[in-house]
Amino acid sequence: MEETPWVISLIIAWLPFVFMIGWGVWIARRVGRSLRTPEGRSVGQVIEDCGRELKRSNDLALESIADLRARLEALEKQR
Repeated sequence: MEETPWVISLIIAWLPFVFMIGWGVWIARRVGRSLRTPEGRSVGQVIEDCGRELKRSNDLALESIADLRARLEALEKQR
C-alpha cells in the first residue's frame, strides 16, 4: 500500500477550514449588504440619525419644561 503524498494530505486536512473561512466571509458580506436601507444608507447611519433626533427632541422637551416652570413661578408671584 502506497502512502499519499504530503501535499494531498495537507490539502485534505486544511480544505474544511478554508471552506468554513470562505463561507463565513461570504455570509458576512451578504449580511453587510442587506443591512442597508433602500436609499443606500447603512444601519449605523440610521441609528446615529435617530440618536441625534432623540437628543434634539429631549432638548426641546427640557426647554418646554423650563418655560412652563418660569410661567408657573410668574403666576404664583401674581397671587
